[in-house]
Amino acid sequence: RQAKKTPEAVAVACGQETLTYREVSERSSRLANHLLALGVGPETVVAISLERSTDLVMTQLAVWTAGGAYVPIDPHFPANRVALMLKDSEAAVLLTQSSLLRRQPAERPMAVCLDRERALLARESRETPAVATTGDNHAYLLYTSGSTGQPKGVLVSHGAIAEHCLNARDCYELDPRDVVLQFASLSFDVSLEEILPTLIAGARLVVMGASVWHPAEFHRKISEFGLTVLNLP
Repeated sequence: RQAKKTPEAVAVACGQETLTYREVSERSSRLANHLLALGVGPETVVAISLERSTDLVMTQLAVWTAGGAYVPIDPHFPANRVALMLKDSEAAVLLTQSSLLRRQPAERPMAVCLDRERALLARESRETPAVATTGDNHAYLLYTSGSTGQPKGVLVSHGAIAEHCLNARDCYELDPRDVVLQFASLSFDVSLEEILPTLIAGARLVVMGASVWHPAEFHRKISEFGLTVLNLP
């Protein structure tokens, strides 16, 4: 709805790259149609392992648009943890980039490298597919740290995260003038509290890149991006 309302407004920025609401909607729909062709649907788990970029947000939305649930896998996790998460989650597809393939275990799901498949994805339909997803369907799967034993996967429904993020939007009083920093790792669901309320409100999301900002640089970035909302540990 927001993409139809403000298609040319900037939705997501990371470094020098920006995507409008229209571009985010079209790219996520193209990837969703590709995922549907690969057999993804409601309750299908799709793994996401990417460096921090605008693609992180686009791929989340694409998995949901196809009806699936995503499991984020930090590309810098130890190999044994990655292997455990991929096997335990029974992920059917892995969304990644070619430079990260060598870090993936030999036994892994079908991989779609976004950088390698851009031409193919560009030929997919930009129309949002009609998928029957309900509030009870799974939206994402996160794993505990494993500090007390083997990591355990926790499934969260669309209804639960939707309710939480609508409340967060209202609590923060977000509107299209806001610029929100996406700071948290996708492995923690506070990241969704940064991403979804921002997009629901038609505001701008700034995804922090891979490098950590030192205090003076961080101060400059707040001014440079015009950040109005920060959620930091």
